Amino acid sequence: MSINEIALAVGVILIAGLLSGKIVQRIKVPMVIGFLAIGVLLGPSVLNVITIEMSEELELIKVVALGVIAYTIGSELNFKQIKKIVSSIFMITIVQTIIIFILVFGSMYYIFNFSLPVSLLLGAIAPASAPAAILAVCREYRAQGTFTTTLLGTVAFLDAVTLTLFAVISAVVGVILRGENISGSFLMEPLWEIGGSIALGFLVGIVMVYAMRYIRQRPQALALLIGVILINIGLANIWHLSPLLVNMATGIAATNLSPPKLALHVFEDIEIFLYAIFFFLAGADLRLEIMGYAWMGIMGYIIFRAAGKVGGTYLGAKLAGASEHVQKYLGFPLITKAGLSVGLALMVQKSFPQISEVVVAIILGAVVVCELVGPFATKYTLISAGECQKKT
Repeated sequence: MSINEIALAVGVILIAGLLSGKIVQRIKVPMVIGFLAIGVLLGPSVLNVITIEMSEELELIKVVALGVIAYTIGSELNFKQIKKIVSSIFMITIVQTIIIFILVFGSMYYIFNFSLPVSLLLGAIAPASAPAAILAVCREYRAQGTFTTTLLGTVAFLDAVTLTLFAVISAVVGVILRGENISGSFLMEPLWEIGGSIALGFLVGIVMVYAMRYIRQRPQALALLIGVILINIGLANIWHLSPLLVNMATGIAATNLSPPKLALHVFEDIEIFLYAIFFFLAGADLRLEIMGYAWMGIMGYIIFRAAGKVGGTYLGAKLAGASEHVQKYLGFPLITKAGLSVGLALMVQKSFPQISEVVVAIILGAVVVCELVGPFATKYTLISAGECQKKT
C-alpha cells in the first residue's frame, strides 16, 4: 500500500466517520455508533472500500489511539479525589469477575456442551470490557460525577484483573491439554506483563511530569505526550508488556504527581479525530459473517456474560455500600467488549491452536454485538445517573 493510498484511506475514514457521527447525533444516538456503523458499511464485511490490507496498514493509528485512550482513563484516577470510592471500585471489579467467570464457564460447559478447556478460556476472557467506547461516550456527553469516576476506575481495574485471571486459567488449560505441571515459571510471564507494565508506566509518568514543568504551550505539550505514548507502546512490545496498562499507569502517575494542567487536558483538542478514526477502523474489523458460525454459543455467551456483568456489579456495589445509582446502572456500560478480548483470543490461537477455532469464533461474534450495543447502554446509564452535562 503506497503512501498516496494511505493518505486517501485516512482522509476517507476521517470525513466519513465525522459525517456519520454527526448524522446519528441528530437522532440522539452516541457518535461512536456512527463511527462503528460507517466502518462496518465501508469495511470488508459489506462494501469492502476499506480492505483488510488497508486496515492492517493503519494498525499504528489504532494502537496510538488506544494508547491515548488508556492514558486519558488513567489520568481520571486521582486517588486523592476518589479515595472514598477506591474500595467500591475494587470490590465491584473482584465480585463481578468471579460471578462472570462462574456463569460463563458453567453455561458453556453444562448447557452448550463445549469442552472443559474451551469453557474455561471463554470464562476467563469474559470479564474484559472496552474502555475506548465507554470513555468516548463519557466525553461526548461531558459526564462528571461519582458514577462516571467509578465506571472509569472499574474499567481500568478490570483489564489488570482479567489478564491475571487469564494467566491462571491458561496454566490450567495447559495442564489439561498437554499434561504439563503448573509451575512458578509458567506464571512468571503474565506476572511480568502486569507488574512490569505498571512499573514502566509509573516510571515514564514521573519523568514526563518533570519534563512537563518546562513546557508552557499546548502544542509542545501535545507533542511531548504523543511522544511518551509512542515510547510506551514501543517499549511495551519490545519487553512483552501490555501497551494498554503501561499508558494507563503513566496517566495515573501523571494525575497523582501534581502535574501542570497541560499534562492532563491537552488531548481534548484531538480527541474527536482519534475517536473517528479508531472506531471507524474498529467497525471495519468487525466480521459480520462470523455470526453464522457457532451462533448458539455466541448468543449464550453474550446473555450469560451480560447477566454476570449486571448481577455481579450490583452485588459488588451492594457489598461495598456504593450509591444506588452505581448498584443499579454500573453493569450495563461494562457490557462493551473489544480490544483486550480480541487480544486474548489471539493468544489462545497461538498457545492452544487445537481448540482456538471455536474460542475465537465466539469471542469475535460477541465483540460484534457488544461493541454496537455498549455505547447505547453507556448513554442510558449516564442519563439515569444524572451525570450528563450535555443536553441529550
